Amino acid sequence: MERLRKYGSSNGFTLAELLIVVVIIGVIALIFLLMNWRKSIYAGNDVKRKTDIVNIRRAFEEYYNDTNCYPSTDIMLTCGGSGLAPYIDKIPCDPITGKPYLYVPANASNVCLGNRLCTQLQDWSDPDITKLGCDPEAGCGWGAKWNYCISTGTTVLPMDSVGINISPSPSPTPTPSWYGSYACRPGIQVGGVIIMNGQCNNVGDPGAYGCQYSFVETDCQGLCNQIPYWCAQ
Repeated sequence: MERLRKYGSSNGFTLAELLIVVVIIGVIALIFLLMNWRKSIYAGNDVKRKTDIVNIRRAFEEYYNDTNCYPSTDIMLTCGGSGLAPYIDKIPCDPITGKPYLYVPANASNVCLGNRLCTQLQDWSDPDITKLGCDPEAGCGWGAKWNYCISTGTTVLPMDSVGINISPSPSPTPTPSWYGSYACRPGIQVGGVIIMNGQCNNVGDPGAYGCQYSFVETDCQGLCNQIPYWCAQ
């Protein structure tokens, strides 16, 4: 009997040991919950950011319809301003930082040709970032961390052999605004390196495929070898 008591004492769990296990499990669960809570907060902020720049783009297109040009680049600098009224009551800005969204003309010398609107998504795991060919931290090519950009107007400019912009023949049109039905279906990239170029296809409705750019030409102006011109699908 004495031997059995010793055996049970040496192999069983004491109350202190059980409490330690419970505390460890509780801490792990708490960390998991906090991570998910933070991710949910980030996702909610990002939904607001995406909605904001879509609304700004809509206002830009309505502005273009009335003036045959897009607003000047400084119009976005005043957060909460009425510079885009009556197309949008107040110019929205980032819900957390309160800073303006990025407004980049397609051509620095002619804002009428189109532009890009960018925001900084907090949730770097958002699949929409990579669908646009962007990097969560490095961005889409218009500044670090500007990792979600949408286009307005005729944002694709034909490029000559040395990369100089040539004036395009088509004019900007109301939303949705594309050159034509040809667009770059996604290729393959690994770690930001293109393994296989995108393919120029007739996609019919570029917007349905998440295309930021489309073309009249059947070769997509040779731009399918660049990630920013790929469609989302």
